[in-house]
Amino acid sequence: MKPEARTLASILVLAGSLLGAGSAAADDLGLSVGPVELLHGVYLASYRVENPWTPRLTETLLRGMPATVTYEVGVWKRRAFWFDKLVLAMKSEHRVLYDPWDRAFHVRSGTTRGKSHLIPTLDSLDSYLFSEKHLPLLAGSALEGKASYYVSVRVTIRPLSAEDLDEVEDWLSGEVKNPEHPERGVPSYLLGIAVNVSGLGDRTALAKSEPFRSSSPEEPTP
Repeated sequence: MKPEARTLASILVLAGSLLGAGSAAADDLGLSVGPVELLHGVYLASYRVENPWTPRLTETLLRGMPATVTYEVGVWKRRAFWFDKLVLAMKSEHRVLYDPWDRAFHVRSGTTRGKSHLIPTLDSLDSYLFSEKHLPLLAGSALEGKASYYVSVRVTIRPLSAEDLDEVEDWLSGEVKNPEHPERGVPSYLLGIAVNVSGLGDRTALAKSEPFRSSSPEEPTP
């Protein structure tokens, strides 16, 4: 076999193994999406994540490495013989940082510069970010009658990347930094992780709800 052919074969084998590993990791997150409900004239989607952390990610998180948790929710109209149509897209992002001086997690949601939520334990963090959520989507009148729809939910847990370092420094020098320990800053070991994050890649999963029609969900009986 020529060297070029051997190289191509090696690339194909590596790509296949990475795709297989990605699928397994997605399954490991335990993301599930419940049936879509219509409550007081508004469609609600429910979802939860059972296994967000790996032991290695938990260890580095507790040592002060930030992580970002992102949810992407979409409402799709099913179309025969064509791509499904995206009707609504929603995204939420949560930056997580463990402060060893406070012995608590700081969670900042969205892109605002407001104060973060202080969460005392990993179990509380799991409940805050990954327990069952009921998300309002859109008004019942917004969907076409008799059309078929479904909801997709993607969750991504992304450890620190090189692009995050400046933002983390700003965060630590602001509300998180303890004035009694002015030299804290970003721990030096984080710089090494940022340079080579291949061992702590994104964890992601995608799940869909059961199909529903705009007239199928029923209002609960009072």
